[in-house]
Amino acid sequence: DRHVVVQTFPKRKRADEQMRESEERFTLFAEHSTSVLWIFDAKTNRLEYLSRACEQIWGESRDVLMEDWSRWTERLHPDDREHVLDVFKGVLGGDSTTCEYRITRADGSVRWIRDTLFPIRDEHGRVRQAAGLAQDITRHEGALVYVVDGGEAARQALTRMLQGAGYQVKVFATVRAFLEAAPVLVPGCAVLNVSAVDAGDLMVPRRLMARRIGLPVVATGERRGDVGLAVQAMKAGAIDYLEVPYTTDALLAAVASALAGIQDAAVGNREAEDARSRVAALSAREREVLHGLLKGGTNKTIGKELGISPRTVEIHRAHLMDRLGAHTLPEAVLKATAGLKPSTSQNEAKRRGDGWRGQ
Repeated sequence: DRHVVVQTFPKRKRADEQMRESEERFTLFAEHSTSVLWIFDAKTNRLEYLSRACEQIWGESRDVLMEDWSRWTERLHPDDREHVLDVFKGVLGGDSTTCEYRITRADGSVRWIRDTLFPIRDEHGRVRQAAGLAQDITRHEGALVYVVDGGEAARQALTRMLQGAGYQVKVFATVRAFLEAAPVLVPGCAVLNVSAVDAGDLMVPRRLMARRIGLPVVATGERRGDVGLAVQAMKAGAIDYLEVPYTTDALLAAVASALAGIQDAAVGNREAEDARSRVAALSAREREVLHGLLKGGTNKTIGKELGISPRTVEIHRAHLMDRLGAHTLPEAVLKATAGLKPSTSQNEAKRRGDGWRGQ
């Protein structure tokens, strides 16, 4: 019996380590994914896990949604609610499926969701959990402009100008209302009226970037001969400044440039997310080999550092390149580097927030 215990303990220890590594990879992927990962407990009828991305898509606090499951069903579009609940019951009965439906957020906007749902069974084959991966598939054409602050007449004139050019426009009468809604707004450009009298308006771009909210700001205002207002707005992070009165062409050019930047960032972020998920899927040993490669190590030097043979390093290297979808070592390094970097919006926030300090 003692012999059996001695032989079993290392296996159990290794199994525990593998389980811990698997949980770490899951958490790393879930918390960095722009899709919503969720797990529902069939016995308690409560969400057991919900990833942070739900706050951006559903426009609700993760804690609130986890605390009250009915908040999720309330957000289902009335025309889709019955169908989605039937699909969900089917998953609890053992079905795996993909479902597309709409949700209506608190701000009244509608988003299309594609949810891949599947059951999780216990050792007896009974469904104990339902889980899924929900993606926002709403088509945002990058044509949404938020008009913020300024007088009523000015906001109406600006709205007509932008709508005449084909943009969708949402108006915020105050900076405070805009900042409160900003975390859950669909990506777009903000046109902000700033005033030398109210210095708080000038800090809006910096506040957005500090909270990692990707809404570029085009500032407008009356300098009245004082170039300081324009300088302050640009230092605060506005991508452009237009002095009132400005021409229609000048405003539309500034808005178009801002929205083009959003589309470029979105493409970059999707690629970075894919790279991050691939890196997160690597085993602990594969990540150690990867870090060795990123430092310029060879199979021999990496093997010596990790206490394994160069041949074993080569095997791990081949596995990680396959997981990264890379055909050459330089390609693997580029993809891994992208997967280890913060997102474009995070980099932009850091650059904008710190870049003016030395000027």
